[in-house]
Amino acid sequence: MSARRLLAGTVAASLSMHCAQAAELADLVREQHAVQVNGAFETWKLEWDTLPASACGPEDVTVALACPCSGFAYGEAGRLSLVRLRPGATRELLDLTGFYRHEIVPVPGNLAVLQRWLPVPATAHDEDDDWHHASDLNFVSRVRARGAANVMRIGDFNHDGQASEFLLQVGAQGCGRHLMVLVGVSKYNTQLHVFASAEAPDVPLELDAQTWDAVRRSAKPIRALESRCDGQAGQMQTEVHVEARHGIFHVQRATHSCAATGAAAGDPAQDAP
Repeated sequence: MSARRLLAGTVAASLSMHCAQAAELADLVREQHAVQVNGAFETWKLEWDTLPASACGPEDVTVALACPCSGFAYGEAGRLSLVRLRPGATRELLDLTGFYRHEIVPVPGNLAVLQRWLPVPATAHDEDDDWHHASDLNFVSRVRARGAANVMRIGDFNHDGQASEFLLQVGAQGCGRHLMVLVGVSKYNTQLHVFASAEAPDVPLELDAQTWDAVRRSAKPIRALESRCDGQAGQMQTEVHVEARHGIFHVQRATHSCAATGAAAGDPAQDAP
């Protein structure tokens, strides 16, 4: 083999390796957004440390669509960080894996889970839901062709006038109760962080998705039920009051006997009077 052909082969192999490495690095970025902070745009990325594994995946719909996987189907698991890139500033990184409620997250070990593809629920019309197609030979490939679900829904949850936060699901309790923490920056804490309350500044503030949505939609104090009565004897009901004052969350919880309150099952979250 001539030296020229050997050199060409070496260059081609090197280019192929670099292309493969670039593709793998791109696969580590789960989602990326431009976020405006203090009038300047910066880049935020949800990034895996290594290529993630399937979690609550479409390979087993019976597991994926069961209650423990609510909000995580069809997902991926691994070690997860939020990366922040700003002009003229050093790369900032917040490890998100430790904020997950690992005792109830549906994967073994201390891993983060993010939904990757949205399921088609059984409420879909014309028998077009995933239950009816799970046995199709091309079902998994069809799910993966749906496009990635949006995780980083940026908003102004603490009402400081700046949309620089998003919710991260860290667990699920029962069917449909998604436990969320709030991640981002505020005008009063300019570093990436998971938000806490004034009453428990060292503990991530964990609320269900419906309560967080009520907090985002209204600057008024929010009252919501975290545990609801279902008619069983001896049950307790927990009510949470949430208020954002000057960008800081204030939270109070109270627990009452369902018999004493006379509360009905399924009371919705509501604004405090």
